[in-house]
Amino acid sequence: MTRIKDTSRYEYYINESRMIKDSIVKRIKDRSQYPCLYSVIQFGFYDNQGILLPPDIIRQYWDKGAVKKTCRLIYNMLKESCSIDQLYFFIERHAPKRSSIKSGKEVKGRFHLNIISSQITDNSIVNPNRKMRRLMTEEGYDKRTSSDMRNSIKTTGYNRMNHMKIDLFNACCRRANWVNRYKYAINTQVLYEPTDLEKTVLYSLKDYEDNADGDFMDLVVFESSDFNKTGVPI
Repeated sequence: MTRIKDTSRYEYYINESRMIKDSIVKRIKDRSQYPCLYSVIQFGFYDNQGILLPPDIIRQYWDKGAVKKTCRLIYNMLKESCSIDQLYFFIERHAPKRSSIKSGKEVKGRFHLNIISSQITDNSIVNPNRKMRRLMTEEGYDKRTSSDMRNSIKTTGYNRMNHMKIDLFNACCRRANWVNRYKYAINTQVLYEPTDLEKTVLYSLKDYEDNADGDFMDLVVFESSDFNKTGVPI
């Protein structure tokens, strides 16, 4: 077996990571119809009443296995309530923090989620299933509405259908126990162009190239993603 020289090891790794990332981007783009949705979900330390959560729950935000279970829960809810065709989940760590100035040791950041999704169809809203009808009773977060005058999603007057779809997507994700109703727990935006989608996928994979010891399998949650629908192996 040929041994890679130390001087070329980093270059070899970068070329390999770019090839894998390009393959993942292609698989997602090949199945996508625009616009798409991109959502960032953070797990909060407080419940919906502003009460600090117990340590045994907060500790799970650093547990990759527990985080992946939450990914699967959100995946299933979005499929069942919103009838979304394509979902792709990526996990990412927050920036590390120093445990103390004196020791200088760093503590790894907790996980958060990046989700790339196909759009909720108009038909899913016009002819909603039972679970979608329940979502429509959740509070709307349309930016034009003040916090003390919010209505249900169903009765909120949206200027654009995309705004309603974002609220429905977010309301569905908020039903997971880890995603509270603090409005900054989830941030969803619309991706209109293939270039927007490509940049977002590469951003979700940025830690793979930045960390020479990393593995893309640590970032992509394949068991909660629809890569198998493309039929194209990596």
